[in-house]
Amino acid sequence: MNRRILLAGFISTPLALYQSPSASPSSSFASSWLTSFAAHWRDTEEYTLAVLDAMPADGFESKPHPVQRPFGDQLRHLAHANVVYFKSFGLVAVPAATLTTDREALDRYATPADKEAVRRFVLASLQYVSSVLDKITEADLRRQDLTLWEGSGSHSGTDICLRAYMHTAHHRGQAVVYLRVKGITPPAWKFEPTGH
Repeated sequence: MNRRILLAGFISTPLALYQSPSASPSSSFASSWLTSFAAHWRDTEEYTLAVLDAMPADGFESKPHPVQRPFGDQLRHLAHANVVYFKSFGLVAVPAATLTTDREALDRYATPADKEAVRRFVLASLQYVSSVLDKITEADLRRQDLTLWEGSGSHSGTDICLRAYMHTAHHRGQAVVYLRVKGITPPAWKFEPTGH
């Protein structure tokens, strides 16, 4: 077979799937991707809360190195970022009673040393993301105009989802180290192959 024809076919199919705004909004790949991402988000929600819950209240001000955020602020930062990421879709209003996208206002919602306040804030942020995921469509994933803050540039919907997932995993991984430094065995990550 002609390698150019094979290569063109290989490249054009994924590009059409990701970039064509006029493509059918019911492709099986997009539907499968959204379903899979939402399931992984539920797992990350459970695991993030398990890591948070494993730290005793008196450990929320601890940090393994002076330049790092305290444990409570690390989790609070993770939560704040998720709200900023998913607010960019414009699909669900941020509930002002429990969340904020204003970094300066975070202490009104959850001071980093207060375990219960941080937990409420983290839980509210994770539930906010789930509420947005309930409304996201393939057209939202294909969008190329999502901005996080002034000067952040434009992002695709898929990019926003992946950035949020990666950012959460990154900071939760740091929180696991905080637990280890305190001599606490962190909860195990739930991994069940789905057969995909």
